[in-house]
Amino acid sequence: MLLTMTLTASIAGAAQVQEEGAAESSAQAKQRHAKVAERRRATAVICHRGAHEFAHENTLEAYRATFELGGDGNEIDIRQTKDGVLVCFHDDMLDRLLEAYGTVNESTWDQLQSFPFRDPRPFGDHCRIPTLQEVFLLHRRYGGLLHLDIKEPGLDKAIAALLDRFDMWDHVAFCNDDNAGILRGHPKLKLLSYKAPGLFDGRLDVDATAIAAALKKPGNGLIVDDPRGAVAALGRRLGPVSKEPVTPSGKAPPKATRAVKSESELLAILTDAADWNQIAESAEDQAKSGQRIRERALAAELLLARKANSSEVRKALAERVRKRSLHKHWMYHGFDGAMALRSLILLRAPEAVDVAREVLWRDDPELRKVHNPEFKTPVSWTDFRVQMVIWPALAKYPGAATQKLCRDYLAQSDEKARQFGPPQFEEAAKTLIAVRPGSSVALELLKHRRSDVRGRSILHCLDHAGEKWARDALEQLAPHALGYVPPAK
Repeated sequence: MLLTMTLTASIAGAAQVQEEGAAESSAQAKQRHAKVAERRRATAVICHRGAHEFAHENTLEAYRATFELGGDGNEIDIRQTKDGVLVCFHDDMLDRLLEAYGTVNESTWDQLQSFPFRDPRPFGDHCRIPTLQEVFLLHRRYGGLLHLDIKEPGLDKAIAALLDRFDMWDHVAFCNDDNAGILRGHPKLKLLSYKAPGLFDGRLDVDATAIAAALKKPGNGLIVDDPRGAVAALGRRLGPVSKEPVTPSGKAPPKATRAVKSESELLAILTDAADWNQIAESAEDQAKSGQRIRERALAAELLLARKANSSEVRKALAERVRKRSLHKHWMYHGFDGAMALRSLILLRAPEAVDVAREVLWRDDPELRKVHNPEFKTPVSWTDFRVQMVIWPALAKYPGAATQKLCRDYLAQSDEKARQFGPPQFEEAAKTLIAVRPGSSVALELLKHRRSDVRGRSILHCLDHAGEKWARDALEQLAPHALGYVPPAK
């Protein structure tokens, strides 16, 4: 189990972090606890999944960036691998963030390391899922606070044992009720309360007026996606952010291998979908149906990997999007259509943007067969898995058609957007500024009625703060954000 495990040798340098964190003199411990107490007395700035504008969410680098920018701690998502290793990873499913399918608890720790990140961000091959032990030791090094979001039941005892082992109970300032188990009633647990839960909603964490209003509310902390606005409002100094990984690897982790299939074999798998609208009812049939859906999804991804871009491939991918498989479990429903749409866009198929448009405003009566009324959302939301791949993929497909789709989405009302799926205004804005970067789009988005769209434009300008156009845009419409630029390291 975790308490007796060390990190595997395939992540070079991680053992050094573990060793350094485990050794602590009484004087060091006293100094650390004093730092923790100081953070608890002040207004605690907690980053949701780490400062993930600077590194991939829920990585050691994102957590470290929080402290370097002047924040006090991080909200972390805790799961367990198939072989009992506690790790930090948010999603129920692997496929949004990793080139992998299934869940964390279906994979061993070694397998989990072999899955490449879809978008590893600035740390490239060093980007990886950390163990909870590493995360605790990083926070112990900084005297940082923790918000525990335990994603699965049955992990509470192992987490408590780690807190005992590293003498870190006072670091835990916030903890979700779900799956907390013995932690919530533990005598060493002393929780704080947030002033404004969800300040990151609507990108209000870069809105000076919203931050000032939140700071006046009762409570001990602010939870944000980006700490810079709160840090500046509290009069703290923004520090430079490191560009080196926390635990440099000597080489890239081994990648998962996949069986090699020909284009014709992959097409045969992708198009073998006569059952797409046949609803599996029994648990056994649902499992079999789910496996077929995953196989079709993988075939779509492998066609992309082969850069197969014939008219036959594009036609098959588009058909799979339009006839995505119906399934009563959200983890399978539409998954083959989602991967087919992602592949179609990344192959830069001429019809890809039109197909994406169809999906964004699709209200298919077939969905009533699988819609779960317990979710209390419109029936069309059942297709969220297909919709969520659109904007990240379109960000890599510049052109007039992509820009028009972004603007059409951004022009609609909140009410209309909610009719067809979870609103994705910020994602559309992020895509628009990715495919058409520069001052004109930045200013266009800074004038948008929604705070999350304006916030995304602010963050983009901050990413380019060394360029005149970005500073000019901020000076014109968001001068407060010029105080969010960290110094160079």
